[in-house]
Parts: sequence; C-alpha cells; structure tokens
Amino acid sequence: MRKASEKRQREISLSARFNEQELEAVRRGAGGHGVPVASFLRTAALNEAAGRAAIGQQDAARVLSQLGHIADTLRAMQASGVVPADDPNLSAAWRDLAEMRTACLQALGMRP
Repeated sequence: MRKASEKRQREISLSARFNEQELEAVRRGAGGHGVPVASFLRTAALNEAAGRAAIGQQDAARVLSQLGHIADTLRAMQASGVVPADDPNLSAAWRDLAEMRTACLQALGMRP
C-alpha cells in the first residue's frame, strides 16, 4: 500500500472523454490487472511496463500465501511417500512454485 506522502506527490489531475464502450474497456482492463482505473490509465499513458501494476499488492500477498500452502502440501506428500522424491513432476512443481514466488515478491516490491 502506498504511503499518504507518495499519493500527495501527484497534485495535477487530467481529464479525458470516453464513450460507453471505451469506458467499459478501460474498466475491464484495470480490473483485469487488479489496479484502480487511474493507475491503469497512468501506466498506459506513460508507456510504463505493467510489471508491478499488473497485479495488486493484496492479490500478490494472497497468491504468495497460497503458494506457501501448496509447498507445505508438496512437502507432506513427499515425506509420506505419496509422491517419490525423484518424481520429475515434483521437480517441475518446485521449479514452478519458485518462479511464481519470485514474481509475487517482485510485485510486492521485494527481492526474492
């Protein structure tokens, strides 16, 4: 979440006119990226990489938490012998989890 001081740095407001179809497309775009319409438009207008704006911080934190639960489940399955430690699917799952964890941490502005 942004600090209030960071929000206050943006003092200038711009306006634009949209027809109904354009407005709906903008709202869908912002919703699809999990960001407010203003952030979505600012990112698009400034031609910034969507990176951090592509996923809201709350969503990234939620996904990161779920990844932890998945990792715990995989560990338990491996420890109980349900999935053999040398199973190539298990290796792939660990790799994918690590990549998703890295993406979530980057979306949160953290280093993996």
